[in-house]
Amino acid sequence: MSAEIVTFETSTGTIQPDSTATASVRVKNTGPEYGTLWIGYSVQGPTGRWHDGSAISVELAAGEESGPRELSTEALDTPGYYKARVSVWSREPGSDPEAKRLANIEEASTFRIFGTREDFVSTELDPEWWETTIRELGRSNLEPDNVSIEDGQLRLTLPAQTLNGGEIASKGTFGPGFYAARIKVPDAPSSITGFFLYEPPDFESEIDVEIYNDSSRRVLFTTYAGGEQTHTETTELPFDPTQDFHDYAFSYYEDSITFLVDGEPIEEFEGSVPYKPMKLYVNAWFPQ
Repeated sequence: MSAEIVTFETSTGTIQPDSTATASVRVKNTGPEYGTLWIGYSVQGPTGRWHDGSAISVELAAGEESGPRELSTEALDTPGYYKARVSVWSREPGSDPEAKRLANIEEASTFRIFGTREDFVSTELDPEWWETTIRELGRSNLEPDNVSIEDGQLRLTLPAQTLNGGEIASKGTFGPGFYAARIKVPDAPSSITGFFLYEPPDFESEIDVEIYNDSSRRVLFTTYAGGEQTHTETTELPFDPTQDFHDYAFSYYEDSITFLVDGEPIEEFEGSVPYKPMKLYVNAWFPQ
């Protein structure tokens, strides 16, 4: 018995917590005889756990192709990116020990779940969640006048002929979890855009994504814990970050951090990660 997966369409974009992931699959019996095929659909969450949907059966003649078959998983609630897998089996998987996988397709980072999401739908920052900061950072003065919301987008301005910038910070503090932002940076050489968790004093607790505001494609991932820098890595993005919006994210656990760009893992740090609750920041500024 042999089989082929003709089409595989799975959930994409963002789905709400406690929702199911769904898939539409068409398969073909490529064997020489009439037979029963079993189709299984699974998704893997950010913690590595697989969530299996109930397998369904389809009876096909030799060379026959099925119509679309709809599958779904259990309700999902862990924030982060998920990858999806569909398999065709000779017998019912999980129930028959003699079941053999005849065909398989995996797709990485097909969808994501957010626990809390900020779309900046108002013309002002929500005072229950966010505040603008006033402070000196590097060569910059971070000023509220350089923070605005336009057309559902947060805008941090680097005014011409100055070294000033802008920053927002969450009112609350957060611990391990999934954090993501969709960002397009300005073409302003010598400055950076930061998306990070931080709680003073300096060097004590920080998880940082710093994107260079130019066409060099550089991005810095770094962590601080216990009074020192514990991890740092500068890498090159596969695109010019000044040209379009891209997703920058990190999954933060008690003993590891994975940084992702457009859903693809870019860097992973293990051990020596901060453990204290931290505020979430976004800023644009000029370092020393």
